[in-house]
Amino acid sequence: MTDNLKRSADASVDLASTKKRKALDELSEDGPLTQEDVTYFQKEAIWRQMNSYKRQCNILSRDLRSFKHKYEANESKLNILDIWYEQIINLLSQSPREKPSSVNESLLIKITHHSDKDKLEDILNKRRTCLLNILSPILEKSKASFPESKELIETFETLNSDLCRLKAENETILKLKSGLEDNLEELKERLSDLTKVKDRNQSKTLGRVDASLVKREEESETSDSIASDSNSGKASNSNAKGGSDTDNIENKEEPVDNSADKELIETLTIKLRELEASNATLQQQITELGKKHQKSSEDCLELASRLSSLSSKDLNLSPIYQSILNKNKILSEQVEDLVKVQSISVAKLSQLENARGSLKNSIDETLSFENDNLKQTLSKVESDLVRIRTSRDELIAKNSILKSESENKSLITELEKLVSVQKEKIDSLTNERVGNNEFKEEEVEKLKSLTSDELIKRITMLSGEIKEIESVFQSTHEIAVKKLHNEVENDNLIKKLTIEKTKADQKYFAAMRSKDAISSENKVLKSQIAKSQELVSKLNDLEKTYLTKISILQKSEIDFKTIKENSLQENSKLQEQIKSIQASRERFENETKSLKKTLEGKVSQLGALDVERNDALQKLAKVEAKVKELESLIKKYRSNKTSSILQEDERQLEALRSIAKCSLCSKNWKDTAITVCGHVFCSDCAQERLAARLRRCPSCNKGFSANDLLSIHL
Repeated sequence: MTDNLKRSADASVDLASTKKRKALDELSEDGPLTQEDVTYFQKEAIWRQMNSYKRQCNILSRDLRSFKHKYEANESKLNILDIWYEQIINLLSQSPREKPSSVNESLLIKITHHSDKDKLEDILNKRRTCLLNILSPILEKSKASFPESKELIETFETLNSDLCRLKAENETILKLKSGLEDNLEELKERLSDLTKVKDRNQSKTLGRVDASLVKREEESETSDSIASDSNSGKASNSNAKGGSDTDNIENKEEPVDNSADKELIETLTIKLRELEASNATLQQQITELGKKHQKSSEDCLELASRLSSLSSKDLNLSPIYQSILNKNKILSEQVEDLVKVQSISVAKLSQLENARGSLKNSIDETLSFENDNLKQTLSKVESDLVRIRTSRDELIAKNSILKSESENKSLITELEKLVSVQKEKIDSLTNERVGNNEFKEEEVEKLKSLTSDELIKRITMLSGEIKEIESVFQSTHEIAVKKLHNEVENDNLIKKLTIEKTKADQKYFAAMRSKDAISSENKVLKSQIAKSQELVSKLNDLEKTYLTKISILQKSEIDFKTIKENSLQENSKLQEQIKSIQASRERFENETKSLKKTLEGKVSQLGALDVERNDALQKLAKVEAKVKELESLIKKYRSNKTSSILQEDERQLEALRSIAKCSLCSKNWKDTAITVCGHVFCSDCAQERLAARLRRCPSCNKGFSANDLLSIHL
């Protein structure tokens, strides 16, 4: 609200500073009041109201800031003190203490708040009791142990009492302060009223209106004096003066001959009509009340006779009660028959269950004997199998070691052969080189005969060939070495794979042997199982026959149980119905008594309501008679007045209506102002325009929003 007021005030100041006032925003000085004067008056009223709102807002915001600051400071202090006291209580209550025999209530101040109890008072009372329980034994011990400190304790108690007294005085001072604050608020309200009066006195429009009213009163007095002088010129003078009194004709009284006598006669006739109407309504009400009283007394007697005549005979004669009794007898007979059948079926079922138990015991004994024999044979076979597996693993390990040794020997022999072959190759190559050297000695002479260029060419050719031969030899040697390494690696892989193959073969053969043993055992077990299955099939057939018999008996037992339960339920229902009927009988008797009491209360209430209704009808008749009489008087006065006065009255009423009523709907009062332009309408029209998104003033076509609306009272 304060933001809207500030915004409206700033907007009005900006508009006043930026734009010059138009002709229709100025007050006329002479002549009757015009529509522009009315709009100016409305704007000035809005401005005064906005200034008062602004003053109130500033005062409230200042008080709110101060109270908020004080509240925050007090809250922080109270929270810190609360935490301190809680810590002190927790620290002192941790040590085991004996409960004091007598608590010294004068140590701490009692709560002097006399309003309704709330959570804060409960918390403070608990804290006070805890502190008293902690402090009183300490002080008792100190008094007993230190007699010298008695004076200090006494002074402490006196100071505590003084503190309580000062607290009481502080409370009285606070009450006086609150009273003075209330007086201050009243003075502030009076100051605001005086400022409003001052604003109204300084207003140009109000001075203009008051001046026009004074002129009109003077003119009306002159017209009255002229009318009393001559009866012939009365109509013409009233017509001539009526044009100047278009805006405020309600302040003037028309002169009427013998007006006091006529008023007395009219009031007496109105009262007489009211009394006649009220008398007629009272007579009608008396007759209606007599008829209603007779009917209600007759109905009351009939109800009392019916309710009081209810007895056991009436209940026995009722068909519902008789049918319930018959059903109860039939169901009791059915329950007895079902109990007999149930006892027979229970005996048969017990015999069948005993036979079934003996059969089961014999079958269990045979199966347990065969199972023990099979377990013994299986344990023997498993021990033999473990022994065979251990011997097999030992032989496999020895075989693998021997194979690896034989393979290593063969590899060594192959390597020796390869080394011998390489030695032979080296010898052959050395021999060839020696032969080549001898051949070269023979051809030395030929080489000497050659020139140096030819020798250089041959040397370069020979060196190139030697390099090529060396590179070829190195590559072949590397290839041979790589092949040798590959062969060695392949041999190692083959050895590993062969070892793994032997292991896998051993596992396979062991698995096959175990499979053969298991298959043989399975054959034995299958033969035994076939025999046992034959026994089981025979036993199953017997069991099926017994089960069919048992199922038939169980079904019959379930049927008997359901029949019994249904009969018991129906019996219980019938008993409950009998109890409910008896309870309802008692309840009806009690209800009759309560109904009699309520009937008496209702009769008294009805009488009071009838009295109120009669009073209301009487008042309504008086008002209707008064309205009729007033309408007749108005018609008479209207027939006596001239047409010019009526037209002036209508114009004046229209002018006043245009000031007070909304110009859009012409139904509601003006109570909402647009702060942007100052035009006033009703709140319904303003909200309808906002809802329809027509956010422009209908008078000046200025844009506005929901925040620009201000509620006023003209």
